[in-house]
Amino acid sequence: MALQAGIDRRFGNSWYRGYTLDFAPLALFIACELLLSLAQQLTPLPAWLHIAAITLLAAAILACSAASRKRESRVLSGLRLEISGMQQEVATAARRYKSLLEGAGNAIFVFNAETGNLEEVNRMGMELLGFCQEELSCMLGRDLLHPSEQVKFRSLVFQLKRRGRADSEGLRFQRKDGSLFYGEINATLIDLGGEQVVHCILRDMTQKRRTRKVIWQRSRELSILNNILTGMNEDPKLACVQQEALTEIMELFQAGGGTIHLLGEEGAPPELCVSRQVSPKLEKLIAAFIAAGPKQFREVRVQAGQDGENLAAGAAAEGWGSLTSIPITARDHLIGVMHLMHLSLHRYSEEELRFLASVGKQLGSVIEKTRLFAELNWKSDELLRSHRLLEKASHNLSVSEIKLKQNLALVEQANLELNRLDRMKNQFLGMVSHEFNTPLTSIISGAEHLLQQRATAGTDGGQVLEMVRDGGLRLKELVADLLKLIRLESRGGELETSAVHLKKFLESMQEQLKPQLESRRQTVRLTGLDSLPFFDGDRKYLERVFGELLLNAIKFNPEGGEIEVTGRVVDRSALWERRETLDLFNADFLKRCGDRCYLEVEVRDYGIGIPAEEQQGIFEIFYEVGEIRHHSSGKSRFQGKGAGLGLAIVKGMVE
Repeated sequence: MALQAGIDRRFGNSWYRGYTLDFAPLALFIACELLLSLAQQLTPLPAWLHIAAITLLAAAILACSAASRKRESRVLSGLRLEISGMQQEVATAARRYKSLLEGAGNAIFVFNAETGNLEEVNRMGMELLGFCQEELSCMLGRDLLHPSEQVKFRSLVFQLKRRGRADSEGLRFQRKDGSLFYGEINATLIDLGGEQVVHCILRDMTQKRRTRKVIWQRSRELSILNNILTGMNEDPKLACVQQEALTEIMELFQAGGGTIHLLGEEGAPPELCVSRQVSPKLEKLIAAFIAAGPKQFREVRVQAGQDGENLAAGAAAEGWGSLTSIPITARDHLIGVMHLMHLSLHRYSEEELRFLASVGKQLGSVIEKTRLFAELNWKSDELLRSHRLLEKASHNLSVSEIKLKQNLALVEQANLELNRLDRMKNQFLGMVSHEFNTPLTSIISGAEHLLQQRATAGTDGGQVLEMVRDGGLRLKELVADLLKLIRLESRGGELETSAVHLKKFLESMQEQLKPQLESRRQTVRLTGLDSLPFFDGDRKYLERVFGELLLNAIKFNPEGGEIEVTGRVVDRSALWERRETLDLFNADFLKRCGDRCYLEVEVRDYGIGIPAEEQQGIFEIFYEVGEIRHHSSGKSRFQGKGAGLGLAIVKGMVE
């Protein structure tokens, strides 16, 4: 606009000069005519001279006029070229200005400083406000703001007039659709010569303010969590930590009231630790609900007064619009509950709910550590008292230690003597057994020889010889059993193992015991042995073990009865189920058995049974059930009793 005004002024001056040059010859001609008329009146001139002067004067005037027009043509041509160049510059400047205005990354507005009318706006400004350019041209600057921001707008205008520029970040602008946004405005007063305009840059700060608020809230949340942790180090009193934590949480979420209850131990009622702006009636109601159902407080829960629940209804009766329950946990165990009360229904974001859950865990961890610290102090005091008692008893302990050493020396001597006597016993039994074998062999051989010659002897003599032979054989078996027990007690001898199938082995044993079974009209039934696998075992040992068990069953089974033998494969879990019974007979078996599988064999008769109090004793050497008068040397007679070595040998061989 200023450039166009300069062009107009320059063009006007050139027209004035051209107009002056057009009338100059005429004025000169008139002046010369007047001079000639004056000269003729004073001194009359000839007519020809007057005509010549007029002709010369007219020629001079025509020459001057031609020169003037030629010069004027050159000036006008130069002016036209200059005007065209200036118009091109104006168009280029206008395009550049428009490009800069439209290409700006922010909304730009140009207002008239006197009237306040909008003169220019770029595309970003129209998109930001939602108005078209025609609508904006009819609006004043104050019309773009929310009515509540007019005071701030007037302050901005006053600052602009006084300083020439003004800035504001917290103004709320109103779009065409009625929505609001926070804007940052930078205004500058510009003087264009003939007028003053205000150049404004407007930025949408809504997201930035929201981000700042989120950052501030996160910083405050982290500060609260940090204060909970550091509070214990600065002040080990748990009540102070709880009070500060509740206060900061209430300030952060603008709560009107709050409480912290901790669960009691072993069914005790919840304990109120901290309370702010909550009536005693509501405090007791919250404690009652926590005691009645602590599981319902394991998650963050927001209850409104209109929900109809008793706790929410109780809070509503006190004037609270909503009640928020926050679990206080330590190692996934509920140890307390924090409650926040708001006068109106408070809505939390997902991030805020997660933060409240984190506060509960952090506070629970601090409470747990404080309790552990208190328990540690108590144990430390107890340890100091115990140490003092220990110091008092140290003298008695030293005296007892001396006596203990003396007693240990006596025990060691007694053990040595016991071992010596045990060796003497074994040597004596071995010697007696060995010395018995030779005469017994002679007696048995002589008796058998005489029996072979029985035809020459009488009937009574033959019976006596049979009795001598049977007694000798029985005595020899007894000596062999004693030698076997001596070797078992000393863990002597080696096993000669081979593959054995239990059913085939027991069938052979059944064949060996056929005379005894037939004499008692008894049978042996083998159950569930076909599917059992082969196992490694010493046949001699197995024959002795199962022979003693079957003979024992034959003796204590009634006439015509049945003996049942069953077997199955068992693993460690099955053995563990019977650990109480197994520990009675061999306490170390389950410790040594490992993860291997075992073959369990059961020999069952249906006789008179064994009393429970004597079931362990029957496997001891020389142990007899009942009175000694029932002692018998028979192998198969009903309820006959031997020397008490058979089951002891079985137990030793199995072990």
